[in-house]
Amino acid sequence: MSLIKNIPIPICGLILALLSLGNLAQDIHPYLKYVFGSVGAIFLILIILKIVFYPQSIKEDFKNPVIVSSSGTFSMSLMILSTYLIQFNSTIAYTLWIIGIALHILLMIFFTHRFIIHNFNISNVYPSYWIVFVGITMGAITSNIHDVTEVGFVFFTIGFIAMLITLPLVIYRYLKEPTVPDGNKPLICIFTAVISILIVGYLNSAPSISNEFLLVLYVIACAFYIFALAKFIEYRNLNFYPSFAAFSFPFVISALATKGILANLKINFLSIILKIEMAIAIIIVLYVLIRYLKFLKIVGSRN
Repeated sequence: MSLIKNIPIPICGLILALLSLGNLAQDIHPYLKYVFGSVGAIFLILIILKIVFYPQSIKEDFKNPVIVSSSGTFSMSLMILSTYLIQFNSTIAYTLWIIGIALHILLMIFFTHRFIIHNFNISNVYPSYWIVFVGITMGAITSNIHDVTEVGFVFFTIGFIAMLITLPLVIYRYLKEPTVPDGNKPLICIFTAVISILIVGYLNSAPSISNEFLLVLYVIACAFYIFALAKFIEYRNLNFYPSFAAFSFPFVISALATKGILANLKINFLSIILKIEMAIAIIIVLYVLIRYLKFLKIVGSRN
């Protein structure tokens, strides 16, 4: 039970990465989807057990705006998990998707009330804000699986507007207060997710596709990817923090964005970029997984 009690909420970012990587890596081998998906599902079960058995611990964690914003990856993981379950039971899968959507909307309301309307502090603004407000785009990404793309496009629109509002705010925060505690440094890699998730959400839910709009988004996404990759290389050897999970999903969704652009725009050289990004995503997720397993071994042995 020590493992369950001490498992950190930010591991949900790794869960989201594993489940998403399963969908990405199935192009390499179909079984990889279920390998990565199963590992992600095991961690997800541990988090759910923590919610059930240690609600007071969750309540304490929710006083921290960084942890609260990172917790959005839990509801996003439920949405992705629904795409795994649909081949077994569409009703259960759709119900799980609805639960994920509902939880994420509640998180948006709670976070806005608690940390923006009240107790706003520019020092607490991090790229994890995008998990809360742009993360609803995961509903757009998964909407086509449940045949509700019209609703999914609404989620994309909300996410896109949220990006326009929060991107300048997050950039301003880093310009105004560039000094960041080591424990929050990995969050900078979420920069490569904020546009890429919108690209995938747009491709999966838009009633018609604008190639010009896609290209503009993708150019920005590529710039953010290079920036985030440089930051990962810089921060990879930091002492372990639960925020290491932020290294993982952004690079997976970036590869998925490239895959979507390649499929729709038929830009041949992107096939090489996709292979490189897939390799990087797998390496980084496995790196974060190994660091987390070492950490969980330590916390699991505590009395």
